[in-house]
Amino acid sequence: MKVEKRTESLQVVRKMKKVPGVLFGRSIDSVSIQMDEHELLEIFKKNGLTQTFTVTLGKTDHSVYIKHIQKDIINRSHILNVELLQVEKGDMISAKVPLHIIGRDIVERAGFIVQIVSGDIEVEYEAGSGVARVDVDITNLKAKDAVRVRDVKFPAGIRIIDDPDQMLIHVTEQRAAEVVEEPVVISTEEPVVEEPKAKVKEEK
Repeated sequence: MKVEKRTESLQVVRKMKKVPGVLFGRSIDSVSIQMDEHELLEIFKKNGLTQTFTVTLGKTDHSVYIKHIQKDIINRSHILNVELLQVEKGDMISAKVPLHIIGRDIVERAGFIVQIVSGDIEVEYEAGSGVARVDVDITNLKAKDAVRVRDVKFPAGIRIIDDPDQMLIHVTEQRAAEVVEEPVVISTEEPVVEEPKAKVKEEK
């Protein structure tokens, strides 16, 4: 992906349908940049916050990954800002890899509740060998089953940092809807009986 040095204000850059950002790393000076929003969205969908890719600034290629991305809180497909961290071969990257849960709809249709305790796992890997996400198949889980960090498999070369016993997903049984009946109020007071009024006999 081609990036350019940013010379205009943030407002002007965004009106041009470009995303402002910063490129930085150990071997380069931090520089304000801008890039095509559509290209960045496609790269983000493919690589996430973990996989490296190449950007070209001027005549120089840099291997980078997305360190941070800021999206519009209303329009999530609109990127406001991005930070690209330049890395070199042999550098170790620490990042949180999101879980891609498979079979959740099947488990929920069976009458169970799927509780997501944590949606990602922190790992460490050499630059160029990361994964954008990791699949977790819960299709066959039943009530009281759980998925922990140790149950998730990563490709060779990726070291898990999180506690192996940390719970990620927990399945519980759905409780039957409780029928709430209105209480019957029984009065302890004696009924008030109105005595008939005596008729006054008129004298003739």
